[in-house]
Amino acid sequence: MKNIWSILCTRSIIDQRTNALSLIDCVDELTITFSKLEEMSAATKNIPVILEVVSLWHDEAKEADRILDYVIEIADPQGKKIGEFKNQAKIEAGKTRLRAITGINGLQLTVEGRYVVKILLQEATELKPISEIPIDVRFLLNLKK
Repeated sequence: MKNIWSILCTRSIIDQRTNALSLIDCVDELTITFSKLEEMSAATKNIPVILEVVSLWHDEAKEADRILDYVIEIADPQGKKIGEFKNQAKIEAGKTRLRAITGINGLQLTVEGRYVVKILLQEATELKPISEIPIDVRFLLNLKK
């Protein structure tokens, strides 16, 4: 099983007539605005953001149905895991590719810096790193009323 590409966006749309995929608002940076210094200084900040990790997978073994087990992990700038999403998708017999969409509802951020969304493929008892998506996070303090 090969991951062709993975991207982070706010929304994806699959046209039922043409099967075309549209990726809406691809994300590589987030700027979070806080109205209070205490909120910005908190050890963890729960951010109500909706994101999707969209991946295209390819597999030549098309004689039978296949199950794709993969994990999406989010790590903060210090490398601490702040989120994990276990996924399973089915590639039907006769097909060689699969588009997988994983929703993320909210993030628990720790500090400013580069976060990494990691895609890991489950192979037997081992998780194999496949792809990484970096996201730069900035915090702003807005004291205007």
